[in-house]
Amino acid sequence: MKILHIHPSMAGGGIEAMICGLVNEMAKVYDVTLCTIFEPKKEDVFEKKLSSSVHRISLGKKIPGFSIKEVFDIYRCIRAGHYDVVHIHGFFYYYALAVFMLHKRVKFVYTIHSDAAKENTIWDKRFIRIKKYAFQKDYIHPITISKESKRSFTAYYGLDSTLIYNGIPDYIAQNNASKLIEYRKTDKTKLFLHPGRISEPKNQVVLVKVFDRLIKEGNDVVLLLAGQKQDMQIWSELEPYLNERIIYLGERSDVRDLLAESDAFCLPSIWEGMPVTLLEALSVGCIPICSPVGGIPEVINNGENGFLSSDPSEEAYYNVLCRFLQCAETDMYRIKMNCLESFQKYRITEVAKSYINVYQTKPYE
Repeated sequence: MKILHIHPSMAGGGIEAMICGLVNEMAKVYDVTLCTIFEPKKEDVFEKKLSSSVHRISLGKKIPGFSIKEVFDIYRCIRAGHYDVVHIHGFFYYYALAVFMLHKRVKFVYTIHSDAAKENTIWDKRFIRIKKYAFQKDYIHPITISKESKRSFTAYYGLDSTLIYNGIPDYIAQNNASKLIEYRKTDKTKLFLHPGRISEPKNQVVLVKVFDRLIKEGNDVVLLLAGQKQDMQIWSELEPYLNERIIYLGERSDVRDLLAESDAFCLPSIWEGMPVTLLEALSVGCIPICSPVGGIPEVINNGENGFLSSDPSEEAYYNVLCRFLQCAETDMYRIKMNCLESFQKYRITEVAKSYINVYQTKPYE
């Protein structure tokens, strides 16, 4: 089976981590190609993590913004490649022509990586009738990544979808050297890590305000932020809170190594799909402390393999962090073990099998 995955780029992020793990796993058995719309950059985190078994092509786009040229470039790329399956990861408008012209020759699969309504960009909204028609006519097979995203897809399009949870590879430590020991002020310091693009949905302004409050109250805590400065307005709001206990690490390619050394993973998001960073935290036994949005409550059993705030507000997240800090060490250990156990269903080997089952069903007529 010849499979093509398409995504705008392989810069750092949860979706890119998921795609990287998926294509690497599939390439162990199948002929897999990854195509990106944008030209690869040296700093693209997951370019370096692609297996040599994955064929790599790019459309070479350099300037942000939509152009009709890419629509035709993608159509020609898919037509020339004679693929059995084309797996699309968001941004439907780029693929509309190919889907409508080639759906009888190619099985198209489309993963909705977030809430169906929030996924649609300005250009997606302009193509929404075409997109809905493609789903209705079974020209393209929709995949959702959580029960919540499946519900939102049905509410938005009036159609069903196949639920396949996100997954990641098992964790393999790169080396034994500690990367975070310098940030522990004492042997009782609790290290909290928040990996994620600096952006409104991630709710980092609330996060730093909460930690500023905890630190002023005398708690021995350190918050580490890691991620791309995507929204400079949000960055300007959180930057004044940075100090020796609220630290920005920049964009990192070693998030799982950092999670493995942290005591807890913070994610107070306003909205999410199925965050890959949450799965990365579980895989190394780093206790998640999250807001109850998107697919997160489907993963975290509050108090068993992590903690959930009542909502993404500042007061609610402060309360759940206080609950974590009051936990006995025996409870901490139990929750860590539960994290590792609950990760098993999100291993990329199982997720890849689920996708292959979808690929191998009879192509739509």
